[in-house]
Amino acid sequence: MEIKSFALELKEVGDAGTFTGYGAAFGNVDQGRDLIVRGAFAESLSAWRSKGKQPKLLWQHDARRPIGVWTEMREDDYGLFVKGRFTAGVKQADEAYALLKDGALDGLSIGYATLEDEIDRAAGIRKLVKLDLIEVSLVTFAMNPAAGVTGVKAQPKPPRTIREFEAGLREKFGFSHAQAKSIASSGFKSLEPRDEDGAMNDLLRTIKGIRAGL
Repeated sequence: MEIKSFALELKEVGDAGTFTGYGAAFGNVDQGRDLIVRGAFAESLSAWRSKGKQPKLLWQHDARRPIGVWTEMREDDYGLFVKGRFTAGVKQADEAYALLKDGALDGLSIGYATLEDEIDRAAGIRKLVKLDLIEVSLVTFAMNPAAGVTGVKAQPKPPRTIREFEAGLREKFGFSHAQAKSIASSGFKSLEPRDEDGAMNDLLRTIKGIRAGL
C-alpha cells in the first residue's frame, strides 16, 4: 500500500463531530513528484458504493485504530472531497479532536494501491491515473499542502431545559410562542431523564414531520 499525506486547513472547530475536506488535490505535484489526475478514484469509489461501504477512517494508517467513519467521498473539480464523523467515546477519536482543536495535528493522508500510472520523464513526475483507495487517515506529518480538512462541525445537541425546547419549537419549526409552550409543557415533562437525548431527538423529528404536513 502506498501513502500520500496532505496538510490540514482548519476553518472551524466545535465539539467532536463531523468534518469535511479534501483527501487529495488534482493536478498538483507533491513533494514526492507525483500528480493525481482527475478520475483516479472514480472506479474505486464506485466499487465501495456498490458494497454499501466507504474506505476506512484511521489514525496514522493504523488498521487497529479506526477513529470514525467516512460518510461521503466524491471527486469534484478540485480533488477528492471527504466528509467524516468521529466516533464519540473512542479514546483515540477524542484525542484526535483535541489535537485538531489545538492545532497540533495538521495532516491528512490516503492509503492506496496504484493500478495505473504514467511517467513523464521530461517533467520528472509520475501521473497517478487509477488508484484503489483503501483508507484515509489523520496523521502528524503532511506531504502536500494543497488538500486537507476544511472544517470541523459540532454535532447538534438536544435541548436540556424546557425553555431550550420551547425556543427550538419556535425557531426551527415555526410554532407560535403559545403553541411551543403548550407542546413543551405536555411533551417535555413526560421524557424520562435516562433517555433524554434519544427521546428528545425522536420527538423533534416527529414534530418536524407533523409540521411539514400541516
